[in-house]
Amino acid sequence: MFPRVTTVKQGKNTYQYLRILESYRHEGRCRQRVVANLGRVDLLDNKLDRLVNSLGKYCKNKLVAPDKIECKEALIWGSVLLARHLWEQVNLAEILKKHCQSHRQKFEVAETAFVLIANRLCEPGSEHGLARWLEHTFVCDSRGRRWQPQWLAAERITQQQRVKVEHQQLNRWYRTLDALLAAKEKIEEALYLHVRNLFNLKVDMVFYDLTSTYFCRKSPKGQLRRHGVSKDKKPRQVQVVVGVVMANGFPIAHHVFAGNTADKSTLQKVIADLDIRFGLRRVIVVSDRGLVSEQNVDLLSRQQFGYLLGVKGRRCDEASEVLKALSEDRWQQVDPYNRVQEICLSDSKTRYFVIDSTERRGYEESMRQRSMERTQEQLQKIVAAVESGRLKDPVNIGARASRALSKNRGHRYYSWQVAGPGQFHFYEDQKKLAAEMLHEGKYILKSNDNDLTAVEAVACYKELNTVEQGFRDLKDVIDMRPVYHKRDERIEAHIFVASLALFLKRTLEYQLSSRLPELSATDALGAVQSIGLAELDVAGQTRRLVSGGGRDARRILAALGIKEINPPGH
Repeated sequence: MFPRVTTVKQGKNTYQYLRILESYRHEGRCRQRVVANLGRVDLLDNKLDRLVNSLGKYCKNKLVAPDKIECKEALIWGSVLLARHLWEQVNLAEILKKHCQSHRQKFEVAETAFVLIANRLCEPGSEHGLARWLEHTFVCDSRGRRWQPQWLAAERITQQQRVKVEHQQLNRWYRTLDALLAAKEKIEEALYLHVRNLFNLKVDMVFYDLTSTYFCRKSPKGQLRRHGVSKDKKPRQVQVVVGVVMANGFPIAHHVFAGNTADKSTLQKVIADLDIRFGLRRVIVVSDRGLVSEQNVDLLSRQQFGYLLGVKGRRCDEASEVLKALSEDRWQQVDPYNRVQEICLSDSKTRYFVIDSTERRGYEESMRQRSMERTQEQLQKIVAAVESGRLKDPVNIGARASRALSKNRGHRYYSWQVAGPGQFHFYEDQKKLAAEMLHEGKYILKSNDNDLTAVEAVACYKELNTVEQGFRDLKDVIDMRPVYHKRDERIEAHIFVASLALFLKRTLEYQLSSRLPELSATDALGAVQSIGLAELDVAGQTRRLVSGGGRDARRILAALGIKEINPPGH
């Protein structure tokens, strides 16, 4: 049944009548008939409202007037919906229940862990940041019960007591971190096996790289917190070194080392771990030049691992010898911007691959020209000072020239002479310049795998960017730095939570790459935030209403097969 307004003319006047009609079929044709005449529209006034209210008690769904609906909260829901889908897809809930839950714990570790990992994936921050995130985001457990922040009363906050979250809630989060760390190795193994079977992955190559993450300024030294070579350009702050092993784009394992650990000294532990826990023996280890050492190459060979490692370019006799053996007629084109050439030295069984990149050469040439211009300006100032008589002592002239060459790597391009007091001459050193130009645009790989072609070697090494992107995600997107924890166990647990969030992000990227390649995982997480949840007070009862989200959000849900957008249990 449906309403319809009918216009009727009576003489010079025109009237509108409201009628209720219904559709029915008669002899195979659709017809309509009048069920009730409600009268003239202009005479109904508020009689229609009373009629609707009277009929409301016979309706299946209760009718509520708009003035009786109040919006209590408008919350973000889409990012948590996506995180929950990925969480269930990789079976993390069951894995954590199996390996982390014990009779001593009076709470569900998996549910609390989801809050920590989802926060690290969607809006990373400290424990206070997590509590604020819970205020404006709808986060619930598998039964649909919402997580609420438990704030201390305002009068209990002092300059000495700055923690604003109730100790009970903080303690639950910290105990969850402890439980996760205790089962770290088992969780990593179970995740690897599940995702390998889920996406039918063939693991014949692993990528290993390292980074560092620093601590807040007041953090003292500890067993892990040490000063070292900072990749974050924070040499004054203590740090830890993190090594990540990735296979098919997924971070299958990570290791935390003391902040003063040298990169090349970490490989032995990683190789033993791959052999014992994952049973990966016939794989090629791909890493950058920071791990190249005779000990590491011997270790990989003894363990029957293949390797594809970067070779240090400048100030390396091995690289110079390889570059001198290049032949212009032996280049193999990989793509319009890259070509490769394989070199085998006479006294070595190692295979070398030299990649010549047009893009990289253009960048390095521009940097060299800028350095040469700046260095020449400094050297011309020394010439002017000597000619004016302001600079005469040969020792002072030499010291100033050395400083000028060291600022912009000028020692790679220029040489100078001081024949006597008040004499200075500099010139462009063609031998140095030729050696420098030989390296421009090129990088060198070495391998012991006889089945690896030159083109495959280039493709494999380019995939190492996945690890580097993972580090950027850990540091920037998932916000692993800086770390504020003081206990070594909590530091490792904090990094483990970040790596699990990265695992979920990589799971999302893997699926989007084939279904929505134009969207990155970061873009997807941002797009689904348009899916909101409103808590409404409808005539004294609480109702939840979920919005459908924007265009990209709907496309993402369809690509991932997410059909139910309501929270669990609703």
